Amino acid sequence: MKRITSIAAAGLLAASLAGCASDRVSNSTLTGAGIGAAIGGLSTGRLGGAAVGGAVGAGAGYLWGNHSYRCQKRNLFGQVYWGWCLH
Repeated sequence: MKRITSIAAAGLLAASLAGCASDRVSNSTLTGAGIGAAIGGLSTGRLGGAAVGGAVGAGAGYLWGNHSYRCQKRNLFGQVYWGWCLH
């Protein structure tokens, strides 16, 4: 039960930090940092793991936000929808 509470709190923290961002790159960077810190902290149980996870998540979020764009995709049934593509 304690672990589920920690995961929920980390998810709420990541969502609230992402709401402070003004553009897509900042939003994805903050979200990646929050998710990375949550995963790092929960997997190691230490503050150092959370710090490393947050740094890795922020880097991955920045790359995703900086190198992605909206594009049309087609699903298995031939329906067109909007999604994210990487350059």
